[in-house]
Amino acid sequence: MRQFAEQFVLDQMTVDPTSRVEVSSGPIDDRLGIHACSGHLTARLAGSEEVRRTNSVYLKCEAEPIWDLYLPVRVKVLRPFVSVADAAPRGTVLDEGLMTIEFMDEILLRGDTFSDTAPLVGSRLKRDLRAGQPVRQNQICVVCRGDKVEIQALTGGMQIKTQGTALQDGSFGEAIRVENNRSKRVIQAVVAHAGKVRVDL
Repeated sequence: MRQFAEQFVLDQMTVDPTSRVEVSSGPIDDRLGIHACSGHLTARLAGSEEVRRTNSVYLKCEAEPIWDLYLPVRVKVLRPFVSVADAAPRGTVLDEGLMTIEFMDEILLRGDTFSDTAPLVGSRLKRDLRAGQPVRQNQICVVCRGDKVEIQALTGGMQIKTQGTALQDGSFGEAIRVENNRSKRVIQAVVAHAGKVRVDL
């Protein structure tokens, strides 16, 4: 009956395939003396049509002798996040071998975390990071001050590339000052990837 209730709750949910779901039901009091009800058991969510973290599932046996009960069912959705496998000090350059994917309750996983390691390759830590701690946007510089970067300028259907030097730290989507190594002109460019910035003309 507990498995039936848990599976019923799972069947009502639409979950991101990258996430994990933990469903657990409360115990059933043996003193109730209810009998097995294979093939005649029904379930519905009591008081709500939406699955929440804490639910009450109404179970009813449609076969004689008829019985019913309310069973508490808790739901926990675990979201993926990028962390480091071992403690990494400030200045560490992230690579695939250093990073790992962990899971945490979505209620606790707040802020600008990452669920994919690929975009972070080549980024540098701005502070010490413990194993199992989420990598957050404000903890890294995708492009760091003094880095040599490729400037990609987009104009119409053309793309022009040249080399530059970052004058500020920046993370994904942030605008930073970059010096064009050829013209020595300082421009505002948006951080696209590690070692690459973008300018829209």
